[in-house]
Parts: sequence; C-alpha cells; structure tokens
Amino acid sequence: MRWLAPAAAGLILAVACTGSSPPTTAAATTLNFWYLASGAQPDQQFHAAAKAFHTAHPDIEVKGTMINAPDAYARMLAALSGGGGPDVMQVDAGWVGAFEATGALHEFSAAEVQSLGGKDAFVPAAWNTSGAFHSGKTTAIPWFIDTKAVYYRTDILQRLGIDPAAAFTSWGALQQTLTAIHDAHTLLPLGLGKGDGSQVGDFAPWVWGAGGSFVSDDGTQAMINQPASLNGVDEYQRLAGIFSDAATIQQSDTAVASMFAAGRFAVTFSGLGLGAQLHGNYGVAPFPPGPAGHIVYAGGSNLSILKASGHETAAYEWVKWLAGQEGQTTYVAQIGMYPALVAAAGASVFASNQYFAPFKSQISAGRTFPTIPAWPRIEKALEPYLGQIWARVVGGRAPMPSDEEAALLDKAAKDMQAAIQQPS
Repeated sequence: MRWLAPAAAGLILAVACTGSSPPTTAAATTLNFWYLASGAQPDQQFHAAAKAFHTAHPDIEVKGTMINAPDAYARMLAALSGGGGPDVMQVDAGWVGAFEATGALHEFSAAEVQSLGGKDAFVPAAWNTSGAFHSGKTTAIPWFIDTKAVYYRTDILQRLGIDPAAAFTSWGALQQTLTAIHDAHTLLPLGLGKGDGSQVGDFAPWVWGAGGSFVSDDGTQAMINQPASLNGVDEYQRLAGIFSDAATIQQSDTAVASMFAAGRFAVTFSGLGLGAQLHGNYGVAPFPPGPAGHIVYAGGSNLSILKASGHETAAYEWVKWLAGQEGQTTYVAQIGMYPALVAAAGASVFASNQYFAPFKSQISAGRTFPTIPAWPRIEKALEPYLGQIWARVVGGRAPMPSDEEAALLDKAAKDMQAAIQQPS
C-alpha cells in the first residue's frame, strides 16, 4: 500500500526522538493508536510525536501499536466488524469507503471539522478521501499525501545538452529524454520497481493521464480494459521494458529509490522522502502530463476514530494534533510525506527542502482512488494482473505485446467486476 516511503532521515522532528513510551500520570486518559510502518524508524517517530502531544495534553497518554502492511487491512477490518480495536487508527485513503460501510467509525461533526480548519484547510484530493463516495459523512481526516515526481541526474542531462525545464513536460518529452540517455550509453536511463505493496498506485497516473479509469464514475463498472485505460497501462509497462532493466524492475519502490541515490540510473519516479538521501547532482520535476492532462496519483493516509472508543473526546484531540500544523510539520515531515494540511506546505521544514517545490506545484493535479466500499476488493483483484505484466517484462526483457496485454486486462476487468458486485 501507499503508506510506505523512502527514508526521510534529513527531516528531523522538532521534539526529541526516543524509543520509550511518553510519560504518564495516574489521572491520564490512555488512548490506543494503530499506525502503519511509515518512514525509516516508525516506532521512534510515533513515540516522539506522542511525547510532544502529551506535553501539550498532560491528561492524555497515547500508546501505539504498529500494524505491518501485509496484515493491516484485514486486521483493521476485523477490529471494526467485531467491535474492538483501538481508539484511533491510521487508515489508508483507499480503505475509507470499506471501513465506513461497517458503521464502526466515528462521524466527525460539522463543528469538529470546522475546528480543524474546515475542509478547505486540506488539499482537495486528500479531502476527497474523508468519507465514503457520496455518503456526505466525514469519517476520516486527511493526514498526509503520498505522491511521486520525477527525480533526475542534473549532470547527465547537462552532459547531453538536455534542458531540465523541457525534459519532462509531457509523456513525449519524457520519452525523448530517456531515449537520448539510452543512446548515449552513459547510464541506465530509468529505474522502475514493482511497488512496495500494490502496483495499482504506480500505474494510476498513467491510466488517468491517458484518459482512462479503473472504474466508472459511479463505481459500478470495471474500466481497466477500455482503450484509454489500456493505453495508460501500456505506456508505463513500455517505459519499464525499454528503459529500465530486469534486476531493477523486480525491486520494491523503496529499494529503487535507494538505488537511484547510489547513482544506478538517471531518472526515477519517487516521493518526497527520497530527497533526504540525495547529495550532489540531482533535480526534481513535476510528474509529466499525459494526453488527458496533468493528473498525479495522490494516495496517503487518514485518521479515523472508532465508535467503540470510550474516549472519543480525547481521541479527537489526538487526531486534531496529528492533522494540525504541529503534527504535519513534525511527524509527517519526518516520514517523508507531503502534508495534507495546505498551510503546512509553507512551513520552513518543507519550504527549506530544495526538492519540495515541484511536489507543491503538482499537488493541485492530485487524484485519488474512489472511496467506495468495494475498492479494496477491486484493487486486490487487479493487482495480480499488473504483476503478470511486470513478470512478462522481466522474463522477456521487453514490453508485453499489445495483444497479450489486452487479453490480460479483459480478464482483470471480469475479476474486478465480480469484486464490485460482491456484497460488502
């Protein structure tokens, strides 16, 4: 899933980062918080944030449990369906619809939303994941955004006489840039991996940029096998087959980011956290627009309170702190993600990052997966087919032929449709 990111070691929390639980008093309310493994040292990052929050709210202590990626969705859904679980949990943006459908999430009141600054205080794409599709409810407050931009080697482009300002302005410009690097035989042009948990997010901006979609606007029809969607999938897998290599394609996105920082290739797509690993001849450009316009994937995580919590007032204070200016500029900054709170993007911790501006310039083009109850099932149904495309590229050391790709996505669409029609 999209909560994983390359280490952001260069961004340091404003509070001391310790490995021990924050201090408590006998009178303190204790909250249980489930969080996902984001950043280089997730446990220490949580403890530092909990300590800072407890300093501001001495009557509230937060105890955390890190939930590992492979088990996270099933474990959280089971907790919601069974009436148990924590007081607050970090929720992948794509899970909001499914979790809200259980009826086990706290609905944030208009007053609570306004106390957070109102919906306009958050990046629009992030706020679109605050409740289930067309439900009118707010059950998940945006916390951070996971989006990718183009990282490139400035020395390689300079050596080839390529203007960075024009090198990545469209899919065609990207192709020309990668071709020039390839023909110069100086360095592997592009580093692409198989994704950290799901490849769907990596394919998303290409599908959308081609004018395609995963599902129809009302969420009732699988669309991955339609011509525009097929074009988007094909564009991305051809980049892998032509400009990357088999060894890199089999790596996780996190590993690929580290390989890029070590100088293994000239261009990659990665999140804000990669910048902390870079020293020297590197630059960042916004994600390239496609034929249908400039659309970038904006995944990330939200924060939800469980109705079963006996401490909803205290839980709201924790959510408010995490989603507010202090939480965004400490916790979110350290894990290398883009802040969901608009005002936080102007904070010095982000503004002083030389790689931040391209991310900020593209965030208005962010798009998210639909928050429909069936989305986690749809994503799970599609993922193996994208994996098969990747495996074919690796095995053949070339892009998958178009006829094979179309047949595969027809099968994917059938499985996705079955997932849509399955009772929630």
